[in-house]
Amino acid sequence: MLSKVISKSAAVAAAMAMMLPVVGVAAPAFSNAGSAIVASAAQDWNVATITGDQYVKVGSTFTFKVECREWVSNATYEWQICTYGSSTWTKIGSNKDTLTGTMTSDYKGAHIRCKVTNNDNGVTDYSPVRTIWSVAAAAKLGTPAKQSNGSYKIPVTLTGLQSNSIALFYPEFVVDSSQVSNVTFEYDSSFNKGDDIGSGFYQENNGADSKVPGVYVLQFATLFTPGKVGSNNTIGYLYVTPKSGVSTVKVDMKEYDGNKASLYGDNYEGNLIYGMTYTGTTIGGSSGSSTNRYPVPTVQVNGNAVKISWTKADGASRYGVGLYQNGSWRAQVQVDSKTTYITKKGLKAGTYKMVVLAKVNGEWDTHSINQRAFTFTIR
Repeated sequence: MLSKVISKSAAVAAAMAMMLPVVGVAAPAFSNAGSAIVASAAQDWNVATITGDQYVKVGSTFTFKVECREWVSNATYEWQICTYGSSTWTKIGSNKDTLTGTMTSDYKGAHIRCKVTNNDNGVTDYSPVRTIWSVAAAAKLGTPAKQSNGSYKIPVTLTGLQSNSIALFYPEFVVDSSQVSNVTFEYDSSFNKGDDIGSGFYQENNGADSKVPGVYVLQFATLFTPGKVGSNNTIGYLYVTPKSGVSTVKVDMKEYDGNKASLYGDNYEGNLIYGMTYTGTTIGGSSGSSTNRYPVPTVQVNGNAVKISWTKADGASRYGVGLYQNGSWRAQVQVDSKTTYITKKGLKAGTYKMVVLAKVNGEWDTHSINQRAFTFTIR
């Protein structure tokens, strides 16, 4: 008998269903035992259902409930837990059909199962295994960049992932269809798709022959090898084309139809549910496309040297300090994630005009560069 069987039926079912979303094919259940994928139908004769895998932040409460089949009227329950990477099961909680516990850092990736005994016939078996996970991640729409064809290129970033990896990501994007003429998506060249069994982008269906206005769905799923985002944390880009005369478009992003962002595969035990948050963006408008689009500088003059500090900009991979000299802007210095630049001592007396720029999606954002410039004087 397998000492530990990790259920991945929900993740695999969702992944396979995405390959044929209209037909709605029922996928077989699978489990992960070490590095082997095996059927999970065994060892659940008494058990009908059990609460699914969960994201639970540290300090919060998790709850699992097991329900027996109709012929089990006299059952005994024993809940058990196995920490991530271990093969030892220990008793947890009370002997009831419901388990309630508090998430700790030691329980990150822990597995939960229930030993159920039918006292009428003496048959004992185990429920399918579930996993609790405590990694908080974030999906965000970044700064829209206008393209030559009139569309806006919006990065879709994923941060906080375990090992930068994702196996199931299924968000929906919502726009006002009266303001938008087209929405498309492309993957970033640095995103490794893994075994990529279910990627696609489509307008949401409302029945067999109609579409839901303004609702678009990105589906990414793997089976054994997760996808992995690159150092820019970008899975891809949403392209939104406003209709003629429309200057402001709100673009929302949220979880689609209960499909939890998750991580699973040969190198992971179980189906690890991310605590994913979703943040949209706005094209145009008086407030700009992002509340943190530009670095905000602070200047400290110390004799003939200057320290320039600035706030972080959304989606920035690098920062640059520019100097206005002889009627044009010239690059002074480039830095990566640092938000401080100190000039060398010995600056000549005079008034200097400078600006801090952010590099987003591989391009320097020079919009409103003169309005954002600042000056300081060396005496």
